[in-house]
Amino acid sequence: MAGFATKVAYDAHDGADFYCKFATMENFVAGYWAFLNRSPYSGWESHVATPEDFIGFIGPTYAPSNPEYAENVLNLVPEARQRLNAPRDAAPLDNGNIDTGKRSLGAIVIDPGHGGTQNMAGSDANHAISVSGVKEKKLTLDFCLLLRDEILSRARPDEAVKVVLTRDSDKNLPGRERARMALTHKAKLFLCLHFNGAANPSIRGSETYYRARENGNINLREDMAFATAVQSALYLSLKSLDGGARDRGIKPDNEGNPDLPGFGVLNDRNLGNDERPDPCRAAYIEAEFITNPSVEKLLISGGNAMANRRAAMGAVAEAVLQAMR
Repeated sequence: MAGFATKVAYDAHDGADFYCKFATMENFVAGYWAFLNRSPYSGWESHVATPEDFIGFIGPTYAPSNPEYAENVLNLVPEARQRLNAPRDAAPLDNGNIDTGKRSLGAIVIDPGHGGTQNMAGSDANHAISVSGVKEKKLTLDFCLLLRDEILSRARPDEAVKVVLTRDSDKNLPGRERARMALTHKAKLFLCLHFNGAANPSIRGSETYYRARENGNINLREDMAFATAVQSALYLSLKSLDGGARDRGIKPDNEGNPDLPGFGVLNDRNLGNDERPDPCRAAYIEAEFITNPSVEKLLISGGNAMANRRAAMGAVAEAVLQAMR
C-alpha cells in the first residue's frame, strides 16, 4: 500500500498488528483497487453480478486459512446497504474549521483543472490524455487530493491550515466560480494544477504561470514569488526522481503577448482581489507533459508512480506552507 497509506501499529480485538492508515477516502478506494488488481485475484471481473459472487470469489484467496471469512463479510452487507442509503449531508470540500487553539496559517484554495463532461466558461472538460490513456482531469484531481493530504500532514503540530478544493469529484466548474472561492474563504493562496500535452512525445518539463502585468495584476511581485516557489519545489523534486526532468520556469499568463487575456482563474477580479486589502496570491502549475513516455512511467503507470506523485506533491506542500507562514 506504499503511496496510498501509511503503516501503523494497532491493538485490535484480535491482537496487535500492523495496518494501513488512509488519509482520505479517495486514497482508500485507490489503494483497494491497486490491491485487487494483482495476480492472486485475476478473474474477479467475472464475479461482480452480486456481492455474494464477488466476496465468494476473492474471500478464499484473501483469507485461505479462514473458511468462514467470506460468510462473515457477507453478513455485514445488509448493514452496509442501510448505512449507504441513509440520508446524509453533502461532503464538505475543505478540511473543516480551523482549530482556534493553534496558530492559524489561513486558507489555501487548490483547483484541480478540468472535470466532468461538459465545457464551461473558462474551463474545458478535459485537455491532455496520457500515453496510457489517462485523462488530465483525473490526474489533476488525484494530484490535488495528494497535495491536500501533504499540506495537512506536514503542517507543524502548533499550526492549523484550511485547505479547500474547488472540486472533489469528476465535475466541471466555470473558471470564475473556481477563482471566486478564494474570496469566499478569504484564502491567502490560490493554486491551480494542470498537465500539459503535445503532439511531439519528446517534449516535457514543468512550468508555472502567474497573472501578467498587462492583464492587470495588482500584486505582481507577490504572485511571481509564489509561482517561483512552487515551480522550484516541483521541478527539484521531479529532477531528484528522474534526471530527464526539465525546468520550463515561470511565465506570465499572456506569455509575452499583450493581446492574450490570460487565465480566468488568475484574474484578480475573479479572485476578489479588488475587494480585499490583502490580495490572494495565485499560481497555475502545468506539472508535466503527460504525452511523454518518460513522464508516463514516472507519474502514471510505472512501479513507483504513486510514491513519486506523493514526493512531488510533498515538495509543493512544503513550498505552500512556507508561503503561508
